[in-house]
Amino acid sequence: MADPLTRFISFLFSFLIFTLSLLLHHPTTCEAQTLFVFGDGFYDVGNKQFLSSNVISANAPPYGVTIGEATGRWSDGLVVPDFLAGFMGIPRIAPILDTKSDFSNGASFAVAGATVLGSPPETMTLGQQVMKFSENKNKWTDDERSKAVYLFHIGGDDYLDYAKENPSPSDDQKQSIVDQIITAIDAAIKAVYGAGGRKFAFQNLAPLGCLPAVKQEDGEEGDAECVELPSELAALHNEKLIQLLGKLGRDLKGFQYSYYNFFGLIQRRVHLPETYTFAKGNAACCGTGVYNGTGCGTNSVCSKPRDYVFFDGKHLTQEANFQIGQLIWSADKDVINPINLRELLFLPLDIPVIFGSVSNTKASAKDTRSKIHNIYDMGSLEWGTKNQWLYQVDRASSFII
Repeated sequence: MADPLTRFISFLFSFLIFTLSLLLHHPTTCEAQTLFVFGDGFYDVGNKQFLSSNVISANAPPYGVTIGEATGRWSDGLVVPDFLAGFMGIPRIAPILDTKSDFSNGASFAVAGATVLGSPPETMTLGQQVMKFSENKNKWTDDERSKAVYLFHIGGDDYLDYAKENPSPSDDQKQSIVDQIITAIDAAIKAVYGAGGRKFAFQNLAPLGCLPAVKQEDGEEGDAECVELPSELAALHNEKLIQLLGKLGRDLKGFQYSYYNFFGLIQRRVHLPETYTFAKGNAACCGTGVYNGTGCGTNSVCSKPRDYVFFDGKHLTQEANFQIGQLIWSADKDVINPINLRELLFLPLDIPVIFGSVSNTKASAKDTRSKIHNIYDMGSLEWGTKNQWLYQVDRASSFII
């Protein structure tokens, strides 16, 4: 039997872990009480169902299996914007096309299948999403729009489509498609800025060749490496995107931003899933084929989605989305620059940011990053009432960024 001192130290350590998990993830009341979301299926919270002529997969089981109902989200449960809203202390953000919803705290314009370029059917391109925001901007005051956070993740479907149609592009052709997409993103950001937006958060693109659907379609088998071309295009895109944000930070008065390295997160979890609390990073929880890359249905779903990085061939599990949300909210500069979302929320509007730092060191010291960002609670999530999410701590764990 352990001596009293050992038992006390063990109790103290457990108490500290529990306390830290609550401090890091307890919803925070802050300046920004409004969140606007732009993007594709990673962020869609239900817009797709209003644009499709058929019943969409995400509106039926096994989607939503972890939270007990399908909600139009392309996951077994919640997606990144849901967690970020929770950390901000506001209700989950509703899809803009659901006209009966309450938009007091913002809206989601993200739609599965969205692209930056082109005109794909039954979705909204980034330009169309921004136009929809402009049409509805009077739902919020000038002050609400200036203090709001504008969250973006888009472009993956552009590069996947391009790689299919152009399997062997030259370096100049690769750069050309990246430049076209970045130019369109630049225009979209400036349109939102012109409508009063000042605080922008960006989740860059994943290594697209690591998606189970992409590997399976390419004919890769077993534990093969990720498909090269889609991942290379994503890496080129991410490099150009951070350059664009730096330029906008210099050119636009009051422009503030946070940039999250989603590429690195997925790359590490695909190759080293156990390090990050997952059992499987190479294949999806739901689907058929060597990587479960296609055909997600009730007869082809795993029993424990939280053990997987991917839920279906292209989208993440709730557990993976939670880890992303936590890192966007409170991680340090290993994965997010120049500041994390929590710091962005509290940063006064008159203080500019540049990549790697905040120009006013006194302001940045106001909300110092915790180095213990890798302690988090793996609690169970309940759907909750009044569009709020409830968090119940059932165990504490740690992961490395």
